[in-house]
Amino acid sequence: MVPSIEGVPEAGWALAPSAHGQGFASEVVGRALAWGDEAFGRARTVCIIDPENTASLNVAAKCGYREVLRTTYHDDATILLERQP
Repeated sequence: MVPSIEGVPEAGWALAPSAHGQGFASEVVGRALAWGDEAFGRARTVCIIDPENTASLNVAAKCGYREVLRTTYHDDATILLERQP
């Protein structure tokens, strides 16, 4: 069964290349999720990441996301990850 993501908040991040590898993404995503948990209550969130984007997959894992499904999105391979309450 394919998990439904309709109406589920999606997290996403992108950094300028000059900021890569410095831990900024983990810090910012972690703080944004903590703010969301406090402001709205902890809820399931999802993100989709290119399977070749190891850095973003590492950030997602550090922030509590776990792989749910490997699929395609706009004809490209993608991984759906979710963070449960």
